[in-house]
Amino acid sequence: MKSRTSALGVLTASEKGELLDRLLIAQPGLLEQAEALAARHLASDDTSDVATDVEYALRVPDVDELNGRAGSRPGIGYVHPGEAADEILDEALQPFLDDLQRRAELRMTDAAVKLAVGIIDGLYRCRVGGSESLLEYSPDYPIERASSVVDRCGDLGVDLPMVDLFELVPEWEAILPPEPALGSNTERSQR
Repeated sequence: MKSRTSALGVLTASEKGELLDRLLIAQPGLLEQAEALAARHLASDDTSDVATDVEYALRVPDVDELNGRAGSRPGIGYVHPGEAADEILDEALQPFLDDLQRRAELRMTDAAVKLAVGIIDGLYRCRVGGSESLLEYSPDYPIERASSVVDRCGDLGVDLPMVDLFELVPEWEAILPPEPALGSNTERSQR
């Protein structure tokens, strides 16, 4: 006898979201539990996992994707391969930046910090692009975007753990704000 397929199992993510919204309207007593589950989900990212996901997202786009975006484009003009590579890589990085924004807006500071550090670490892992990679066409992409993440964190009020970042991305010390003094006149250079 063939087992019956679950209707929930075949719903798309969008359909599941709509269903959850309807369920919470119909059963407002579940709202607190759903809110707690959502907060736990948003706080569960591991820095190393985020870094791995960012690195993967930036290394997966194929050089062949440049064919449709670089070169002479009717109505646009000439698009340099580096510019086209930046555009494709930005599209791959954007979901992580959106997640950072969401967590900061929800005042989930610890989760935002973990995510930001993971994004910066993932970008650092991509600092050597390698051949047959879009990163080869845009060698400054990782450090430029990491610098933007640091700036964005400042704008969002997310205080990055500078000591950890100095150790994690030692070649990128220049993009990190100065580490706060550890005592009256103690500076990082004296350690």
